[in-house]
Amino acid sequence: RAGMGATGSKDKLGGSPSMPQMAGGGMPGAPGEMQSPELKCAVPVAFRWHHAAQREVYVVGSFSNWQTKIRLTREPETDAYSTVVQIVPGIHQYKFIVDGEWRCAQDQPRCLDSVGNENNCLEVEEAEAPEPEPLDDDPGGREEPPSPRSSYNCQSVDPD
Repeated sequence: RAGMGATGSKDKLGGSPSMPQMAGGGMPGAPGEMQSPELKCAVPVAFRWHHAAQREVYVVGSFSNWQTKIRLTREPETDAYSTVVQIVPGIHQYKFIVDGEWRCAQDQPRCLDSVGNENNCLEVEEAEAPEPEPLDDDPGGREEPPSPRSSYNCQSVDPD
């Protein structure tokens, strides 16, 4: 199951004839299925709904096989709703559920799925790994503290 920002909550969706289909048709995967190892490379993705809502806003998408609705939190200073979801890299489609109604955000990229439903879409790219610290290939350039003189007077160990 994908991780969430601290403010979001998740609910399982039951099947619904109005639920959009993933590209390619159908909804692969089964509830309770083990997560693949690729979830380890998931990256945080922010979702925002900038439009009016009376009660609640959720996001649902292909990143959870359209099975989990994730609640967005209202930002009092802007009246926008937002959350952060951990998503594996790839192209994903999603839609918002605003006060119980499936909606596309008109200010975000949109696409059609294989059966003609309009969804929002996004491409999640792999997170760049931080660059490793360069190794110092010239040990002569470093000054290491001298060994204490007492360490040079080691007694030999008797093999018996």
